[in-house]
Amino acid sequence: MTSASSSGLLPAALPRTIDLSYPSNRWAMLGLLGGVALGRLRGRSWVGSAGTGLSAFAAWACARELDPDHAVTANAALPLTLALSLLSEDNSDAAVLSEVLAAFTALSSVRTLSATTGAAATAGDEAALGAAAAMCAGAGQKAAALLPGAALALSSQQGDDLAPQSAVSGPAALLAALLPTIAATREGGRQSLGSAAIAGALLLAPSLLEPEDVTTETDRGDQTISTERVQRSRQLALGGLALSAVLGGTRSALPLACAALSVGARRRLGRP
Repeated sequence: MTSASSSGLLPAALPRTIDLSYPSNRWAMLGLLGGVALGRLRGRSWVGSAGTGLSAFAAWACARELDPDHAVTANAALPLTLALSLLSEDNSDAAVLSEVLAAFTALSSVRTLSATTGAAATAGDEAALGAAAAMCAGAGQKAAALLPGAALALSSQQGDDLAPQSAVSGPAALLAALLPTIAATREGGRQSLGSAAIAGALLLAPSLLEPEDVTTETDRGDQTISTERVQRSRQLALGGLALSAVLGGTRSALPLACAALSVGARRRLGRP
């Protein structure tokens, strides 16, 4: 898991530190660096190789937000994403970077909704989410562009002290919802591997969505991560994947799909 020290906490919803004293965090860093190395061995550029490693890391991080009690799901999502990304025939820098953009937008969205940092979204967080939505829309990632606005809107409805702090969240949510309708481009390239991961995640949706208590504390250590918020994040992830299947962008949804697939598989197999 990621954590923040009591002396260095950031009063924001998005930043999380990597504490290498946790085995899962060391696995995540190994996966990131290994993805870069394997990308180079596969003949990808340095940019493409870095994107390969970052996508694998994003899948791990998304799974930690969707399943904070179980590091095993994140540890499984990372190599799955890495393998499928390396097997993809579309290994251009543009395709890989588009995948990274969508992945980290999804990560930021589910982190805001799960509130695993223990802090409410600030105006700066909301601006960052709005910028991510704008970039996704400009890159033709229509489904990913919807996630920040949906996360902010759902977070505001929770009625707790982790709801967005400022009035910016309303306009930011609206902006994130409208931008995809403006973007005219669509992601090209082969989508089969991403589609397969999305299909697997959606098939496991009943297991993923079944209520499950969360016992892990937030990074701030002053409260337990909200079970309801994690449940909403899982719903958001599955909704985003379904939209990716309809609107296009299945390759870029690969990290989120692998994260959701790992959580669903863990629950289906009944692993505690």
